[in-house]
Amino acid sequence: MKFYHGSKDPNIKQLNANHTKDGFVYATSSRLVALTYAGRCFPNLFSSMNGKEYFWELKPKLFEKMTKGKSAYIYTLEEKEFKPISQNLRCGHQHCYRVSQDVNVVGREFIPDVYDELMKYESTGEFVLMRYENIDETKRKMMIAEIVKCVKSLSDDEINNKENFWQIFLKN
Repeated sequence: MKFYHGSKDPNIKQLNANHTKDGFVYATSSRLVALTYAGRCFPNLFSSMNGKEYFWELKPKLFEKMTKGKSAYIYTLEEKEFKPISQNLRCGHQHCYRVSQDVNVVGREFIPDVYDELMKYESTGEFVLMRYENIDETKRKMMIAEIVKCVKSLSDDEINNKENFWQIFLKN
């Protein structure tokens, strides 16, 4: 099985377990899931449901703001004994794994526009973009409240990082 890691960083040669808070290297067996991480510049509004990947657009045009014109990289990783991540520890995605060893990169794919690449998956039905106007207002408010709760636990540097969109949710 192939394992992937998505990132905005163009120069990853190795993923180091000791560089993470919990001592694990994370990967996915899905190129699509890696793409959602590669282009992610925000809290994880991507999730897996019914065998598909979803993006929940909780603010108007947020998906385009986050992905259009943004480049990213999908790395193929060396084979290791990756273990599936249990449901209660999952990140919201399916096909996620981890290993407590350093992992070498064996391939790199440049994605010039994350938006365009995700739209290819949408055309095949593997990716569903839940547009702002199609999300029930009660569900949207509940999801936003969860994001605000999460954001309040972050440092000022994390909140004010220009690559993130946290402020969009804190303003309201």
